Amino acid sequence: MSEPLPHDHRRIVEDLHRRRRYRRAVRAVPISLDSQVVAEIDRRLSTVSAEHGVRIPWAIESGSRAWGFPSPDSDYDCRFVFIRSRDHYASLWPSRDVIETPLDSTFDVNGWDLAKTVRLIVKGNATAIEWLRSPIIYTGDADFRDDLISLADAVVERSAIGRHYLHVAKQQRTGPATLKRFFMF
Repeated sequence: MSEPLPHDHRRIVEDLHRRRRYRRAVRAVPISLDSQVVAEIDRRLSTVSAEHGVRIPWAIESGSRAWGFPSPDSDYDCRFVFIRSRDHYASLWPSRDVIETPLDSTFDVNGWDLAKTVRLIVKGNATAIEWLRSPIIYTGDADFRDDLISLADAVVERSAIGRHYLHVAKQQRTGPATLKRFFMF
């Protein structure tokens, strides 16, 4: 179950929810990505939107492809932020705050509800902030992203982000040496 947002953050969620149309649509997909794979990601995002009745104002690539060094067996890690109807947020029986699609060897497509995303940003969750700065954008509203980045800049303690990455690096120090570990740490 999700925890309530502080009053100031509710206003931000409401403002972001009010946006019905993209104001500054953005797409940044490098030509190095297979066009059929990108089309399949677009199809999966459309299916999620239709089946769950959500809007997806931000969908990006996360992980090794976004970092610029995918391995030959890397899957596509599409992550998105979704917004449900206003009635959903007023419900006494809220749905899950994540949408997960079936995982296969090529695609890993999952997203977080806007309220969950804002809560995680406020807590200084590095993953949520990385999503906003991914260089590979399947679909997005630049104003939506900019508002969330402004929120992060205003509330996130930079030292918390540093501690997050230090913790990840310490966890990754053990185990076999791989090319991915070499580039990451």
